[in-house]
Order: sequence, then structure tokens, then C-alpha cells
Amino acid sequence: MAERFDVAIVGAGPGASMAAYVLAKAGLDVVVFERGDYPGSKAMFGGVLYTTVLSRFFPDFLESGCVERHVVEKRFSMLSASDELSLGFKFLSFEPPYYNHSFTALRAIFDRYLATKAEEAGAAIITQTVVDEVIMRDGRVTGVRVRREGGEVNANVVIAADGANSLIAQSAGMRGELPLSVILGVKEVVSLPRPVIEDRFSLEGDEGAAYEYLGGGAVRGTMGAGFIYTNRDSISVGFGIPLGALQRLGVHPDVLLNEFKTHPVIRRLLRGTTPVEYCAHLIPEMTPQNLPRFVGDGIMVIGGAAGMVNANPLFHEGTNMAMASGVLAAETVIQAHKAGDFSAKALSPYVTRLKQSFVWQDYERYQRLTRFADTHPQFFGKYPYAMTEMAKKLFSVLPDGNGLQVPKRKLEMAVADYMLAEMGLLSFGMDLLDAAKAAML
Repeated sequence: MAERFDVAIVGAGPGASMAAYVLAKAGLDVVVFERGDYPGSKAMFGGVLYTTVLSRFFPDFLESGCVERHVVEKRFSMLSASDELSLGFKFLSFEPPYYNHSFTALRAIFDRYLATKAEEAGAAIITQTVVDEVIMRDGRVTGVRVRREGGEVNANVVIAADGANSLIAQSAGMRGELPLSVILGVKEVVSLPRPVIEDRFSLEGDEGAAYEYLGGGAVRGTMGAGFIYTNRDSISVGFGIPLGALQRLGVHPDVLLNEFKTHPVIRRLLRGTTPVEYCAHLIPEMTPQNLPRFVGDGIMVIGGAAGMVNANPLFHEGTNMAMASGVLAAETVIQAHKAGDFSAKALSPYVTRLKQSFVWQDYERYQRLTRFADTHPQFFGKYPYAMTEMAKKLFSVLPDGNGLQVPKRKLEMAVADYMLAEMGLLSFGMDLLDAAKAAML
């Protein structure tokens, strides 16, 4: 292994591999360090991959088998102790080959595909290697210290792509301790024959489904969400919950996952499955004040290490944002390489371009909604249970005292009485107004 590279990238996730690919195609000497046995072996995400960036560089990615199913159905649900209130969308009109650029995927497969593309372009992918810290000389980053023979690898630029708890960014003084708003994602992959999945979820061929369960009975009424995503011959099931909320619950994540899996609504979807894989991962849900600095002298921070995720349960985006930030960082480095200047000032166009892109714009917009949810816990606690109960009351078919049926007017009045008693018309209206304001800012 050479002692000096143009760029050293720490982490081999999608953002890292996209950066390595773009840099290597431009002729730069690039090394990527991955602590796992292979790219993706220690990575986890919920399971939906958005492919606008990917298809720009690899229009034939579908031929590789690196994704599982294209998502045609999205369902958003609230669970009570035994019931479900849901809103679903099924879109069958999006055309091939990319089908709205929404696919389920497994990181162990997808990350290896993307790393192979970077390697084919000329990047060196070094696995089973822990990077302990950056090397600082005269106040600037000049390389990384690795647990391999030789120990030190020098580079003009180091790209930190080592996830939410980025030790590289921390060792460079780019960030502080993680806040309790960071989300713990816990997922189990369970196997199920492909024909059974397609029959159970009303799918055909390579169609897939993504179900989100907001607060309520999914996560004991706290801020968070459960999920179910269909793969080819398996299902990804899990939840995401902020560390602070998990701390307040005082429950082990395994217990919470088992409660979700055995909920009367969920267990029917998982009937006959066999556990295959269990994993957990931190998702960097942070306010702008908690984000790391994106550039320094000789260093850049991308993807999850930069806190670039959209954790809003309507979208749950991160991997596409990581890939986009990797491309923007790489293109900035190429220009810095031409100028022979790797200072923070020379690398700052990355920050400008990042904030002009969907990555920052979506992060900023939906992060405000996440902060709103944090100050209005009733949207994840009281309201899912109450709204599910109101729907149950409205659609109940009840006999009256005369052997006939209770008229709908009485059911409607029962719903109104319940709402006034459990939610309060004024307080609920004010909460909805606050939500509208947060969404429109």
C-alpha cells in the first residue's frame, strides 16, 4: 500500500463509494478504509433506497441485482393496543426501469456493489481496517492513523464518511458529543418465500411495499416509528427511536422490537417468517447547531457523518443524501487538486453546493418538523390511540334497544364526545395549527 494518496476516505458506505468512484475516474489516487469484512457488513438502514443519484452514474444498476424490489405501495399507520388506522398510496403508473427511483435494498448487497464500482474505477478498497484518528500537522489534517502495518497513511484530503458517530470528524475537532436526538435504528430481517410475500402484500413480480407505523402502539406511545419493508424473499422489520425517548422509556431495544413484532396487526404480516439477521445503528438526527463543521484544512465530512439525513417518517431518507454529498465533495476535491490547494477555503465550495442541493434543503425543512414533533409528543402518544379509537367508534355497527341498529348520528355524537373528553377540541385545533405552521416554514 502506498504511503501517500491524493484522498483517503474513512468508511465504505454509499457516500464514500460514490466519492471514491468520482475521484478515481478523474485520475486521483484514492484509498477507502472499511472496518468490516466487506463494505456493508456493518451497515444498516431501514430499507428504502432512492436512486436519482445512483442512476446518473450507473444507469444499468438494476441488472446487477443490487436492489430488492421497486416500491409501489406506501402506507402510514397509527396503532393502538390492538387496532390500526392507516392511509395508503399505491402507485402502479410509474414507468420502468426506475419506477419513481424507490427501491427496497439490503446494505450488505448494495454497498458491495457500489464499492466494486469504485474499485473498478481505480480506487483501493481496504477492508478489515480500523482508522483511529486523523494525523494533524501544523493545524491541518494530513492523513489518518490506521491499525495496519505502517500505521500512518498520508493524504492531501481526508473524507470522513464513517457514519453518525464519526470518530474521524471528532478526532479532527469537527464535532462534539452526539445529542440525545440521535435515533437508534433497530432492524431484523426475516425470511419468507417470495410467492408468500407477493400474496400477503398484494404484489406482483418485483413490486414492493413500505409500511410506516407512527408512534402509538408501535413504540409505546413515544416519538418514533416502526416499519416493514418487503425484499425479494425476506422482510425488513424494525423501528427508529431517539436515544432520549428510549432513555425515558427505560426499556431495552430488544423488548421494544419484540413488542412491535407481536402486535396483533404486525404479527399477521410476519406469520411464518424465520429470523435471518439482526442489526442496530445510529441515525444522525441533529439540529443545525449540533452538526459538525463540513470542511477544515485537509478534511471534509459527508453523509451520515455530516448529519445529512431526513428522518421524517414520511420519507426516511439518508442513503441518497449520502451519495449526493459524496459526489459534491469529490467534485470539489478535483478542483482543489487542480489548484494544488486543500485548505478549508479551497474546500468550502462543497458547503455552498451542498446547501444549494436537495440534501440540505430537505434536511433543513424536515428537521424543523422533527423538532416540532419533539415539542408536541401528543402526536406520537395520545393522538394515535385517540384517533384509532374514534375511527373504531365511528364505524361500529351496534344493535339498539329495539332489536334494530344504532343510527349513525349517535355514533357521530359519540365520536365528538370522545374527542372533547380525550383530546379537547381547542387544544387539538391549536396543535394542528402549530403543525401546519411548522410544515409551511
